[in-house]
Amino acid sequence: MTQDQVSRLEQRSDILLSTLRKYVEGMGGLLSSVDKAAVTGAFSEELAFAFRGAVENGVAGWRDDDLAFARDWGFGLSGISVPVAVWQGRQDRMVPYAHGEWLAAEIPTAQAHLFEDEGHVSLIAQIDTILADLATLGD
Repeated sequence: MTQDQVSRLEQRSDILLSTLRKYVEGMGGLLSSVDKAAVTGAFSEELAFAFRGAVENGVAGWRDDDLAFARDWGFGLSGISVPVAVWQGRQDRMVPYAHGEWLAAEIPTAQAHLFEDEGHVSLIAQIDTILADLATLGD
């Protein structure tokens, strides 16, 4: 990761530490209209609290998470034998929809939940279904 990329993460962490409104504005084109619409009320407060906690000690964890996208994970997806759920929205501008499709196709045990009208954070509207699904994955 370049110094410029780390600097941008640090700038975003400053945004996250201020207000969620600034976060939405600071994310620019990374939040689709469906995601922006989801960031309201109690959920917006919970999201702001979580983001503040995530970066209060720096952006090293965020950086490492981003780097993991481009590194070998040390195992092949076809070797995964435990139940896996893949939840992805086509309106997600942070993680390409094609990535969710690819994961669902490559992991033999994957159960795909791919939504045309959801984004990255708007999947919160599906939280009860997601939790129920996760609770039954191994059954």
